[in-house]
Amino acid sequence: MLTNFVKLFGGDPAKKIVDKYSDLVDQINALEAEFEKLSDQALRAKTDEFKSRLISSTGNLVTGEEGPEDKDQNELEKSALEDLLPEAFAAVREASKRTIGLRHYDVQLLGGIVLHHGEIAEMKTGEGKTLVATLPLFLNALTNRGTHLVTVNDYLARRDARWMAPIYSALGLTVGVLQMAAATENGKKAFLIDFERESPHEDQHHLRMVDRVQAYAADITYGTNSEFGFDYLRDNMTMRLSDRVQRGHHYAIVDEVDNVLIDEARTPLIISGPASGDLEWYGRMAQIVKQLKPEDYEVNEKDRNVSLTEIGTAHVESLLGQPLMDPERPEDLTPEQARLTGYLEQALRAQYLFNRNKDYLVQGGKVIIVDEFTGRLMPGRRWSDGLHQAVEAKEGVKVEPENVTYATITLQNYFRMYKKLAGMTGTALTEAEEFHKIYTLEVSPIPVNLEYQAFSRNADLVEVKAKDEDGYSFTYYAKMPSAVGGDGNGAKGEPEPVFYKRKDYPDVIYRTVEAKLRAIAAEIVRYHVLGRPMLVGTTSVESSERLSNRLKSESIRRLMQLGLVRRAFMQANNREEDGRLIPELQPFNEPLDKITPDALRKFGSSFGMTNLSLDDPDNLRTLLEVLRLPEESLDRLKSVIMAGVPHQVLNARKHTEESQIIAGAGAFGAVTIATNMAGRGVDIKLGGEVAEEVIAAVNRVLRKAGHEDPFNLPIEAKREALKQIDPSQYGIYDAEVKHFMQYFQDMERVKELGGLHVLGSERHEARRIDNQLRGRSARQGDPGSSRFYLSLEDDLMRLFGGAQVSGLMERLKVDDSMPLEARVVGSMIEGSQHRVEGANFDVRKHLLEYDDVLNKQRAQIYSQRDRIFVKEDLSEDVQEMLSLEVDRRVELGLADEEGPWKLVAWLDQIQPPFESNGRIIPTYGLSLILQRLNSSTDIRKSTLDLISQAIQSEETHLSNSIHALIEKTAENLDTQVREREDTLDAFLDGARNSEEKVRPQKMLDEISALVHLPLRLGNEPLRKFSEDPFGSKSMVLDAITQQLTILDTARLIGAIQNRMGEALPLQSPLPSDWDQLEILIADAAQKALADRRQRLMTQIEGDIDTLLQREQALDDSGKLRFLMTLSQGARTFFDQRTHKQVRQIFARFTYVHVAAQMLEEREGDEVTEEILDHLEGVQSALQNTFGRSEYERLSQNATHLADFGPAAR
Repeated sequence: MLTNFVKLFGGDPAKKIVDKYSDLVDQINALEAEFEKLSDQALRAKTDEFKSRLISSTGNLVTGEEGPEDKDQNELEKSALEDLLPEAFAAVREASKRTIGLRHYDVQLLGGIVLHHGEIAEMKTGEGKTLVATLPLFLNALTNRGTHLVTVNDYLARRDARWMAPIYSALGLTVGVLQMAAATENGKKAFLIDFERESPHEDQHHLRMVDRVQAYAADITYGTNSEFGFDYLRDNMTMRLSDRVQRGHHYAIVDEVDNVLIDEARTPLIISGPASGDLEWYGRMAQIVKQLKPEDYEVNEKDRNVSLTEIGTAHVESLLGQPLMDPERPEDLTPEQARLTGYLEQALRAQYLFNRNKDYLVQGGKVIIVDEFTGRLMPGRRWSDGLHQAVEAKEGVKVEPENVTYATITLQNYFRMYKKLAGMTGTALTEAEEFHKIYTLEVSPIPVNLEYQAFSRNADLVEVKAKDEDGYSFTYYAKMPSAVGGDGNGAKGEPEPVFYKRKDYPDVIYRTVEAKLRAIAAEIVRYHVLGRPMLVGTTSVESSERLSNRLKSESIRRLMQLGLVRRAFMQANNREEDGRLIPELQPFNEPLDKITPDALRKFGSSFGMTNLSLDDPDNLRTLLEVLRLPEESLDRLKSVIMAGVPHQVLNARKHTEESQIIAGAGAFGAVTIATNMAGRGVDIKLGGEVAEEVIAAVNRVLRKAGHEDPFNLPIEAKREALKQIDPSQYGIYDAEVKHFMQYFQDMERVKELGGLHVLGSERHEARRIDNQLRGRSARQGDPGSSRFYLSLEDDLMRLFGGAQVSGLMERLKVDDSMPLEARVVGSMIEGSQHRVEGANFDVRKHLLEYDDVLNKQRAQIYSQRDRIFVKEDLSEDVQEMLSLEVDRRVELGLADEEGPWKLVAWLDQIQPPFESNGRIIPTYGLSLILQRLNSSTDIRKSTLDLISQAIQSEETHLSNSIHALIEKTAENLDTQVREREDTLDAFLDGARNSEEKVRPQKMLDEISALVHLPLRLGNEPLRKFSEDPFGSKSMVLDAITQQLTILDTARLIGAIQNRMGEALPLQSPLPSDWDQLEILIADAAQKALADRRQRLMTQIEGDIDTLLQREQALDDSGKLRFLMTLSQGARTFFDQRTHKQVRQIFARFTYVHVAAQMLEEREGDEVTEEILDHLEGVQSALQNTFGRSEYERLSQNATHLADFGPAAR
């Protein structure tokens, strides 16, 4: 059968698919008779047989786990499934016939094969994609690893699952359904299909709520893309392995795959929640930064950044009462220091970079952002990373908690995790390149079933070309005339139409949106009056509402009156509609709501038109002519004029209601306005849908009349059966039966009128969306047509050449009401769409490239979490991480020009000394010092030499860092002066061009604000500055330089004193020349260091003698206490906050630099090994200490070993 079809298909893209899989389809068809003979139990048993054969073929027990990772095993499984395919598909086809009365067509078998092979099946609307999916879902479910069917909304997920579940149930499979978190206890629950559970509510009927893990444990799971994605994210946020619900990503079919993987690709799935930070810290930091002095912080307006100087850090530390960082190792922060630094940085930005009434307003106790480009308020928008909270704390309003992202993933990266992915849609070929490049998915077009039947062997159909009443060509398939003098029609020998190809009329293009809207409204009125159903597609909710307003009675009446006036004017002036501009009618081209009846009457009276009444019979007959309507349509036209066009407006928000409404869009006279994506997945049947209660009444009448199983009769068969029954037997169901029979009459009437007409009000950026809209009509061979009404003011046209065409129309004096139907314009539109599609593809591609970086990090983090879940002992992992970090630090430390002092400091920071089992466990640095001390017999002399070397090493380091600090300050001063000079030039340029006279002091104040410095000038200099700002520039620049020098000097001196812990011996006033300042400060630092060394050595020598007198014999722990005591000092100061004397312990010197010198000549591997051995000993000591403390705690609570069960013994 398929072989002939292949020959006739010619160059059609579907030919390859038909050719490739025709043998497989023939194999499935050959098995049909065999499977029809099976009992229900035998058919069900086939599933177990298939699973057994699959296990024996792969040599691997198929369990619920992720499955064989080995490549060879995967190939074996792939081959085994391929062998099972004909029988599995035959079983599904038979189960479908027995349960839901639908038999898979050959083209649907083709679609199933394509989906099983992990490709996208492009199938037109109405071709039964929902039924097609049952074939590969069943086959891949045999692996026991779960298969997923992904839909675009919850309604379709439960509808399709409920509809197809009888097939799966007949074959022994279970079906799960995911629904939005709001309906399932925040994503904790889901549903299983349970036919025993009845409910009057559609969203609960045949659905039994279960734990979500049970829905994933089902053989087949239906759900939306977002629910699958969110469950993946939630699984990777759980704290227990048992709380996870998904069981891997084996096989998925994505329905409406273009919508999910392309249209929604740029929207990431995000799980967010309140930040864990303490809101009180925002208030505390806001108060602290308000106490800072100018020398404590530095503002960089150019980079919109503010940072603490070293003296500022010291100031904040004193206000906080705890250290923030080591100024020489700012990269090594503890978690607590990093947390506080985050609060501090945002408080600084809020205080010094963000200004009230410029960057934000405070209204009603809320901080509202001001858009920097438009100046408009943006209520509801908040700055991220704690900045908004810092601004709220600064202004003293309530600090609202920040929402942070807990987990996120794009749909692109989620679906790329599936081992095998497939998709279904009506439109995918235009995006084939993107599917291939991003998802490695091929697009395979599946032929339409009716065309397949038309070209199949022994078909009695012929393709007929014809023209409609407007001269447009169309194609239909008709009964071939009989060979013996007869014909399909039995009368004139004309072919009888059996099914149609959709009429796609050329685009109609108007110059203005107003002209387009009028033409659309007129066409809707015409077709509605005739009774032909219409689906009107728009690109936005705003467009939908605008079009809906044009169908209200007032707008319709004004449009009809305009039509009457135009016709009367043309007749009065003996003019024909030739497309030329009519100057007299131009005032009426403005928007319809601005045209008044008085203006129309006044204009009409100028050429003798006195009656504009829409009740006048003559005017109504004229309107029938204008709208090309027959006389019998008069009553319906009157109704439209009086009440407007009844219609539905949909915009893809309430999926359940919309899907039900759009299913009725094919009813007689129905008008439905919808955004392009509304109601996807629902077929529009001519004549509309028959209500369930009507079907139920018909079934009761048929059963009463003797039909055994009316429920499984096709709808046409029910109609024929009713014709055989006497109407008197309808009984109480008389109204329902008549309604049912009327449905068929309406369907025939709609077909005679031409079927569903799709009207597009604007071209979408993607051709695919336009094709989806067109594909709503001519379903399964029904008659239907489509047409797009465009204007040169539409967004797409405006961006790509619309202005040139519009200008041409104006120069040629073309009337606004005259449309274009030029193919060149249509080609231009398609070219525009192609360019936009390319641009959007690039955006999605770049997004994926960015997300791939996050994806690698996400995969790494999630894999680490998985290891934690499944691994009982993580000590090896911790040891490996520690080893890598130590190795990295050792390499950097030994390569440092100043020696490995940062390495030693880091090790001392992460592992401070502690006591364990009566002995002191030293830091790594102290352990090196202890080794040196133990190598000497004279402890006093060796200690004194050691400390002298430590102080000298620290002094050398401080001296080097002070000189580097002085040089850096000098460079910063030059940069700051240059930046302020640029700011001053810009201000003076603005002042020169301004006509406004400004007071001298105000000008100086403005400059002070711009350069962030307090500038002062005497009266005489100020007067000169006012008279000649540019001539006085050097004077102002000198004042700026002087202030910067004072400020930077204060910062430098403060930073040096902070590092030394000593005051610099400087006498006021300091010189204003920077070169002199450098020498003076350097000399003062050297003197302070020398004084410090001499003072410390005197103190320490006395302390050594005192400590050694107390204890003569020192073990290692005693020596460590001895060394630590000597390095510490104590001082007393008066606390201003508590008004009490406070004794403070401080570090007199550090052993870090002398310990670092002991490592300088050693090999990196040797040092790394020694550090790791040291840290391993520390771990053992900590474990011992923790074990003892736990034992003591449990002993105090009277806990017995037996309470822990057999494992503890």
